[in-house]
Amino acid sequence: MPTSPPPLLEGKTVVVSGVGTGLGHQVAAAVVRDGGNAVLGARTEARLAESAAAIDPGGARTAYRATDITDERQCEALAALARDRFGGIDAAVHVAAWDSHFGGLADADFETWRGVVDVNLLGTLRMTRACLPALKERGGSVVFIGARSRRWRRPRRCGRRRTRRRRGR
Repeated sequence: MPTSPPPLLEGKTVVVSGVGTGLGHQVAAAVVRDGGNAVLGARTEARLAESAAAIDPGGARTAYRATDITDERQCEALAALARDRFGGIDAAVHVAAWDSHFGGLADADFETWRGVVDVNLLGTLRMTRACLPALKERGGSVVFIGARSRRWRRPRRCGRRRTRRRRGR
């Protein structure tokens, strides 16, 4: 009788940034379901505690820390938690995003856009850099999950997708 293979992520540790009630929570739950350890990061500690308890009631395969990815020290602290608790990092999955601000260029509020770029681009890079030494040790992976705005068609949006559609591609 053949034996079934071990779970896909058995013994692996995955840092998930942006764990709220939606996709980040589902990613972390999938990591634990598939045998891995999930290290959860987001700005709201109470939400992280709820998510971790729902995913892994005993807490053996989850750890969490309130993390604002616009702060390099907080990113480093989340990566350190993963290394200290589980011995390393095999993957980082970035779900954290500020996806509630969209608009055209004519009436753009550049201060708001700076905040969006600081979270969505630079924050993701900060978190990746904090995990990088541990990822290199294990030959790890980084997964970037784009904003859900790509699913919704909205008028007056600037960007590559909109310009490609106009050229007939």
